[in-house]
Amino acid sequence: MARRWVKVWVNESLTGTIRFDFTPAERGVWYDLLVLAGNCRLDGIIAAGPGRPYPYNWIAGTLNIPLELLEVTLTKCEESGRIREDSEGIHILNWGKYQSEYERQKPYRQLKAPDAGTPATLKLHQQAAQVKTKSEATIMLEEMEK
Repeated sequence: MARRWVKVWVNESLTGTIRFDFTPAERGVWYDLLVLAGNCRLDGIIAAGPGRPYPYNWIAGTLNIPLELLEVTLTKCEESGRIREDSEGIHILNWGKYQSEYERQKPYRQLKAPDAGTPATLKLHQQAAQVKTKSEATIMLEEMEK
């Protein structure tokens, strides 16, 4: 699923290992890879689709970088545990770390919506909150109305 943005941790970006293990150009490629993964259909996987990894020359062209820089950066990323490559594509490891809290918190915001207690939206809120039973959802809604 394509995303509108990915999260980058300020402190880790400035003081983490990427700062001294990677050159400025390689760091730029790493951040571009995060953005590219966010733009792809598969969560955290740089690929055209299931089982269809992008060729390196396409990635380099899309990122407007030399192929050699991409290859060096991918090698460093793999060695440092940032990515894994297989027949599906380039997997960004710890992808969830780069994701917004917005999606994680969405079910809770939906439960707090003004119409959250109406029968028409109760089923939607139950699914969104991924509660185990209808009674749990009802209890949550009643507590929020207090």
